[in-house]
Amino acid sequence: MSRSKLETLKTILTSEYWLIASLCGAFFSFFALNRGGAVVFIDACAVFLLINLITGRYSLKSIPKSHLVTLAICVYLLGTSILFSLKTSHYRWMAYMIRMLCLVFAIHCLSHKGIKDWVANLFIIVLSVAVCWQAASYHIFRMPWGTFSNPHLLSSFSMAALPVVIYALIATKGWYRFCFVPVALLDIDLLLRIKSRPAVLGVIVGAVFVFIFMVKGWRKWGSLLLVACILVILYLTDYGNVYSRFEELVVNFSQEERIPLWTSAWNMLKDNTLTAWIVGNGIGGGRSVISEYIPDPRLKTLIFSHNHLLEICYENGIIGVILVFGGVAASLFYALKTAKQTDNKNIRILINCLVVAFISWMIHAGLTVPFYSKYFQYGLGFILGTLLTALEYSAKHQNKLTLS
Repeated sequence: MSRSKLETLKTILTSEYWLIASLCGAFFSFFALNRGGAVVFIDACAVFLLINLITGRYSLKSIPKSHLVTLAICVYLLGTSILFSLKTSHYRWMAYMIRMLCLVFAIHCLSHKGIKDWVANLFIIVLSVAVCWQAASYHIFRMPWGTFSNPHLLSSFSMAALPVVIYALIATKGWYRFCFVPVALLDIDLLLRIKSRPAVLGVIVGAVFVFIFMVKGWRKWGSLLLVACILVILYLTDYGNVYSRFEELVVNFSQEERIPLWTSAWNMLKDNTLTAWIVGNGIGGGRSVISEYIPDPRLKTLIFSHNHLLEICYENGIIGVILVFGGVAASLFYALKTAKQTDNKNIRILINCLVVAFISWMIHAGLTVPFYSKYFQYGLGFILGTLLTALEYSAKHQNKLTLS
């Protein structure tokens, strides 16, 4: 093959359009269709990411420290699980984390190819169509949880999508922005009607965190007042039975089914060896053990503790807990610092909205799905990948402004 043909082939295979199609396909397949096609698209992301690395179009030197730290934490979790708990490790769950990393690095690779306005608009349109798809499934086709098999899964999507739709509504110029109003209303309606308390709690905590620590001046107090007004309206109208469900939780907190699960998980931890306390029992190691510690026969079918802190401590040990939650804290601190320093209004708003989505995702998923399940890892890949890339973009352009 001639050099010119080889260069042409390289240009074709490293085109940003492959990554755009793969990422859009993975997102829509997973969050709208909820079908196995997401695996195909994420694997395609991995293939095109590898091609870009081999051809030098995605240089290892261009990868920022935040991405390398994320990679290092995941390598540690996977490596110690294989090294110390090979027989009990659940390889499918380990594969979900690897695919999460593929999403994070694919988003970063795409950003280095220069994301044009139409690309960002395309991703927001895909997300908006997914919201409409789920709303149609719920309202028109009377599917109780959209295309998902669990109310928490639909709530997790509507919860994480809401800050991005709000960003599109604020950042878009011209009359086009009003196209996102019905999308936002449909998303809010789904969030409240599905009756997932962790999702509502996650959005509130995420929004309050951003308004207190990342917004300045009158906007801070205005935003907090808006949150207070929304909570009062929910209290007075009890829309979607949101207030009633939280009142029920407070009154019957001792009967909350997560309490015996947390107690059972703690009893599991107390039976750990010293080595297991340090490095854990392997990814997925608690799946086949926790039922032995659950006294209530109605809960014995559950395979996880509904608490990421206890889950990670059992499967990855104290070191794993420090690395994971230390990484989360470092990401939030980095985002807070960057948002305060950037002069780009749209980037600042994007970072704030992504932090809301990130905190919401950690709280909601931490109480509803296993840490290593695809329903946590895939969403984390999209949110964390976009957040870290936005932070790098802001820091890079801020440095340019400072130097000039």
